[in-house]
Amino acid sequence: MHKKKDLTQLDKEDAVEFFKRQGVKGTRAEIEEVCRAYGFHPLSLRLLSGMIVRDMKYGGDIKAWAKYNPLPKLVPKEHHILELAYDSLDVKKQNFISRLSAFRNPIDYDAISIFNDFGSEEKFNDVLIELVERGMLFRDEKSNIFDLHPIMRKYCYDRLRDKKGVHSKLRDYFAAIPKPERIEFVDDLAPVIELYHHTVGAGRYNKAWELFSDRLHVELYYKFGAYQTIIELLRALFPDGEDKLPRLKYKINQGQTLNNLANSYSRSGQSRKAINTFQIAVNLADKSGNKQNLAISLGNLAEDQIQIGELNAAESNLRRSIENADAISSEIFDAIGHREIGGLLAYRGKFEESEKELISALELFTKSHILQSQCIVWTYLSIRSLLTSNAKEALSYAIKARELADIEKLERDVIRAEYLLGAAHLMEGNLAEAEKHLTEALTRDRKINLVEFEPDILLDFAKLRFKQNHKKEALKFAEEALQIADRCEYRLKQADIHNFLAEFYLDADDLERAREHGEVAKERAECGYKPALEKAEEVLNKIERR
Repeated sequence: MHKKKDLTQLDKEDAVEFFKRQGVKGTRAEIEEVCRAYGFHPLSLRLLSGMIVRDMKYGGDIKAWAKYNPLPKLVPKEHHILELAYDSLDVKKQNFISRLSAFRNPIDYDAISIFNDFGSEEKFNDVLIELVERGMLFRDEKSNIFDLHPIMRKYCYDRLRDKKGVHSKLRDYFAAIPKPERIEFVDDLAPVIELYHHTVGAGRYNKAWELFSDRLHVELYYKFGAYQTIIELLRALFPDGEDKLPRLKYKINQGQTLNNLANSYSRSGQSRKAINTFQIAVNLADKSGNKQNLAISLGNLAEDQIQIGELNAAESNLRRSIENADAISSEIFDAIGHREIGGLLAYRGKFEESEKELISALELFTKSHILQSQCIVWTYLSIRSLLTSNAKEALSYAIKARELADIEKLERDVIRAEYLLGAAHLMEGNLAEAEKHLTEALTRDRKINLVEFEPDILLDFAKLRFKQNHKKEALKFAEEALQIADRCEYRLKQADIHNFLAEFYLDADDLERAREHGEVAKERAECGYKPALEKAEEVLNKIERR
């Protein structure tokens, strides 16, 4: 006997796979963000993916999604279900469900009740039952939590009158909710995020910034790695557009907002957006004469310039960052600058200078008891050792990084340390340990969509599978890593991946493909990535001798 079940939404992984099969280009994180905006609704995603693939300007790039709205096509295909459902309500009920659409997250009965204009509790409950039966409002009976489908929410919110007044009322409601005693999961922050959402909706941008800074930033960025949530929240402070300054009173707050937004773009694999935003922060700090913010912004800017292979510009900005730190006698920001210079010099193949800079920074961070900065230095030292093929040293440094990351419980640092443990064990030939740590790194990485490390992890999985003689799976991992690196313009990672693919095809006696990848690796590494350049030249020489 078959039971009929309405498919209300696709599984997250299935939705990403569907978009990729349709020919949509984008990272897992980008596609997931778009699908979430439509509640993973199958028909909406089918219509939207078709619009993107047929786009003449972007040629199937997920970036085209902002131009399209499948709702006008969705409505007739579903027999005007949204319009008919909404118009079938009387004005009072229309106003009610439009007010409910102002909530950002699922809501409990008490929160919904603040919009009870229907008199008695019995009459109010009858309205809720009617909306649930019509399919306009969802109710989880077990938790008694209510929610609207994202498509329904957007439709009703577009018809909400007095948006600012509604958000002000909701802000007052959520402001009265006590702070949670412990924050162990992102969901524990839901009332604060809801308060922030309504504070912005009420037009109180400065209060919203204070709320984000005091109660959300540290938890979302450092503890949970909720980068997409941060992007969504901070974008709301730019009602005039992200090419303009956020609508905040003080320049120091504007600068911090720009840096926080850009950092989350960076972690999400959007280096170009990050660089543009950091550059606005640099210009703002420069004009206002704030040397501390200038040192921070220049250092952040350099980090993303390294990602896309602009090593000369990155080094120049790091030197300038150190100069500004020295000008205000800030040992900590000076140490951060030297730490980043140390990391950059390793990619340039200047390993002795790199170690000197990193050890110098580590000594100061140790003296100042700044554990996270110590952790980052240990990861840079581990990367440096991997670049010199010193597996034993790389492993010892990665172990120290993992220990500190565990103390601080900062997800990004945990992921990077796990990846480095896997890479070091792989280089040593301990394949079982490599598998364990790389699996942990990739699982955690994809849970928060930390795109910046994903190509590195996938590449080491490719190397692992190659050593295990699972060639087909090795190629699949390498191609997936390359797709992300190409998408995000990660030039250094592109060089590493093409080098692996050159060796892969050389092993298979496919000299034409091996040479093709070797030449691309060489071209990518010519930005100043010396270890990868030497590797590419070595592989190309092997090919010529065949």
